Amino acid sequence: MKVFKLMLVAAAVAVSSCAMAQDLSFGVKAGLNFSKFTVEKDEEGYDYSSAHKSKPGISLGVYADYTLSDLLAIESGLQFDQKGSKAEGNDGGSWSDKYTINYFTIPINARVNLAMGDNNIYFLAGPTFGIALSGKNKYEEDGKSEDITIKFEKPKVDEDGDPIEGGAFAKRMNVGLLLGAGYELSNNIGARLTYEIGLNNLSQYSKGEVKTGVFGIAVTYKF
Repeated sequence: MKVFKLMLVAAAVAVSSCAMAQDLSFGVKAGLNFSKFTVEKDEEGYDYSSAHKSKPGISLGVYADYTLSDLLAIESGLQFDQKGSKAEGNDGGSWSDKYTINYFTIPINARVNLAMGDNNIYFLAGPTFGIALSGKNKYEEDGKSEDITIKFEKPKVDEDGDPIEGGAFAKRMNVGLLLGAGYELSNNIGARLTYEIGLNNLSQYSKGEVKTGVFGIAVTYKF
């Protein structure tokens, strides 16, 4: 609930910025996310960070630039993001564990523009707020696989905080800090690189601590 309130405040800031803007432009973007869980502890308190590797997913969205000056703008929008992770190992048998979570994401970034002739290089920094729509966990071991729907609710645990039911659980909100850079040509076609640092714990377990790091690459077009 606190994160949801923070999201509303951030949206209000974006709307206020729009009202003050000297200029307004819109664009679309499409690209790939390469995301990975940082698992400091799983639901039983064990560290599996070394087993996790990047997993690709799609990223599609629309955005708006609220120009405040030749140098500074505020960029916000709405995008569909696939984030997740995959883990592999051979302890007790060959296994893999893949997670895919689909989000609607609202980024709110400060944007610094540096003109280079008719082209433009820019830098981005700001928070992102993601709301999970759905998720899947695919577990494979020794040739057998199981597809599990990720639930966005608290699991049942015993008095020590240990899980007493199977399944995959995650928090619905995903808050991050995005840093990035991009380049726009005079014909308004561009490309950008971003990295999103996960800020909140996605685990629903008291012993778990899971955050997401996302490297993104995208092609952009501004109308």
